[in-house]
Amino acid sequence: MEVILTLLLTLVAAVAAAAPPADPQTLTTLTVEQAEELAGRRWHPRLTLDSLTELDPKAAAVLATHDGGICFAALEDLSPESARALAAHQPLKKFGSFNLEFRALRQLSPVTVEVLATHAGNLRLPALERLDSPALAQKLASQWGELKIGLTELTPEIAAILATNEGVFEDRTRPGQVFRRADGARSVLWFAALQELSAPAAIALAGHQGVLVLNELSELSPAAAAGLARRAGGSLILNGLTRLSAETAEALAAYDGELAMRALPAMSLAAAKSLKRHQGRLHLTGLVDPTPEVLAVLRMHPQVRLPQPRPVAAGNVPNSARQNSGHVAGPTVRPDN
Repeated sequence: MEVILTLLLTLVAAVAAAAPPADPQTLTTLTVEQAEELAGRRWHPRLTLDSLTELDPKAAAVLATHDGGICFAALEDLSPESARALAAHQPLKKFGSFNLEFRALRQLSPVTVEVLATHAGNLRLPALERLDSPALAQKLASQWGELKIGLTELTPEIAAILATNEGVFEDRTRPGQVFRRADGARSVLWFAALQELSAPAAIALAGHQGVLVLNELSELSPAAAAGLARRAGGSLILNGLTRLSAETAEALAAYDGELAMRALPAMSLAAAKSLKRHQGRLHLTGLVDPTPEVLAVLRMHPQVRLPQPRPVAAGNVPNSARQNSGHVAGPTVRPDN
């Protein structure tokens, strides 16, 4: 009997040993044993769990021993206990690398927020909709790499903290060498879900240096535009704007950096007259059939980028145009480049 029992135990152990490795793409839950197998994959500089929706604190503690970055692509809830376990993950030394990324976390409890703020490594929360914690805002602002966040509301206090980010300015991870972006930007601050921007929050962002991306704004008040125009140089990316009042254009004209509004379909003559005074590159490649008067005014801007002219079939060109010039009549439109 003892021999039979020993054989059965040996067989069970053999079956367990032959079990297929854990698949990070399909796992929805994670046992400690699976976490141990995944954490031990030293050849993976980044471990991405595509389908994981539940994370036990014990499994999280084991995952935290992984020596590369960990990305949770589907996890929508993180308990304080699991957060505390993951916070022990050791910082990575490669410039721009993130220790922990949570692509689907939209809400965090106050306790979880404070725990994550203590994490020594780089943290990415691109889907986070609400941020009230100055401590977590300061942590995010102090990290290297682009700062992308999914806030749907932005207070002046948090805006002022995030505006201090200088995450892409210098890479000093290699001894004796300093690397910088070609455009010299200190920061890329990207609000991926912000659809409204108050004037006080815009003023708080005025201290930001680098590339500021606000592509989810479809319109901008003159007061908020005036706040953003206080920024010194850099780039202001407003590629979601679909409406631009003359007053907002007047406010934006005071900005001395690169200004992109590539989704703007139309523009009044008054707005064009204001923007022609803008200093810096001006991208308006989304304009649809602007009037000749608007085009004439915008071309006075020395660095404007306008839509490329639509090709006209030879059969549709008036005979007079073909006879007089040999090509499609009309002014040349500066391409977007």
